[in-house]
Amino acid sequence: MGIAKHGFLILILFSFAAASSFWTYDSTTNCINNSTYGIFVEQGELIITVIIFTIVIIAVAYMAGSVFSNTSWVVFAKDEIYHLGFSILFLMAFSGILVGTCFTMQGLYQVLEENLETTFTPLSCSGSDLTDVAYCYIEKVSADATELSETYIQQQIAEMMDSSYAWSFAMPLVNSYTLTGEAYKRIRSNQYDMIASTILVPVIVSINMQKLMLGFINENIIQWILPIAFLLRIFIPTRQIGDLLIALCIGVYVIIPFMYVFELTSYDTITTSDCSQFEDAVCDRVVDGNCPGVSGYVCENSFGFWQVGRLLPFAFFFPNLTIVIFIAFMSAVHKGLRAIG
Repeated sequence: MGIAKHGFLILILFSFAAASSFWTYDSTTNCINNSTYGIFVEQGELIITVIIFTIVIIAVAYMAGSVFSNTSWVVFAKDEIYHLGFSILFLMAFSGILVGTCFTMQGLYQVLEENLETTFTPLSCSGSDLTDVAYCYIEKVSADATELSETYIQQQIAEMMDSSYAWSFAMPLVNSYTLTGEAYKRIRSNQYDMIASTILVPVIVSINMQKLMLGFINENIIQWILPIAFLLRIFIPTRQIGDLLIALCIGVYVIIPFMYVFELTSYDTITTSDCSQFEDAVCDRVVDGNCPGVSGYVCENSFGFWQVGRLLPFAFFFPNLTIVIFIAFMSAVHKGLRAIG
């Protein structure tokens, strides 16, 4: 544990040396160069007040422990002076930590982008800002889901209207007869309605909620939550909450955008060649025609069941995977901060 603490302190000092003097963005990477300045702009007076108040508490506890020979108060004072010193050092070095993490994630994304563009066609969304790339992809998925939903609703209405056609004729003094030659289309209408209501509508809701979240993940996370997090970390009773919020800020600012980019780039790489391997399995008799039908039609059908199925991972599976990784990252950072300082 001693070696780990010393190594972490060396990392903090190195990050402190890397931190610059203004809260700005790098024009090529869109990473925050100095969050420390922004923290003091938002909560500077309160943070300094809390630091002074904490020092007073430590001094009083140490003097009282020395006068009354109470070792627990002396130990408390020494422990808290260490925590306070670490908090101040961590605050001053946080810019370097944030920039280093941001550079690492963007470097991994560039490697991913180069490998994908070498194997597949150029990606439809690219750039140095991971949040913008992720937002671009989520908008593309949202637009495709909305278009599919509109198509299925229109088809459902059309099939329902066709199923209501009827022909009647009457024989005088005998009887009258009614024929409904396209009543079977009511079943087709129900199929379109089922896919639209049970699959496409939940997909649209999920994707739009994710889009709102990604739209909020930007410098505002650092500007609003992080100052409060450091304020809570310096104050003794709320230190654990502050550690948790710091871990939350790092994860939300860096990990979530990278995970979304990592996952959503597969939307460009899922092609008709992938569909052709499962053509018979994804063929739907209503939306794709007879199954098995003409080879290749199922995959090329712009509103076929394959187009619906390829939306499901991005609406349900990938967000849950992102949440799992984010919680694991946040838990690790929180435990590290609790163990070291």
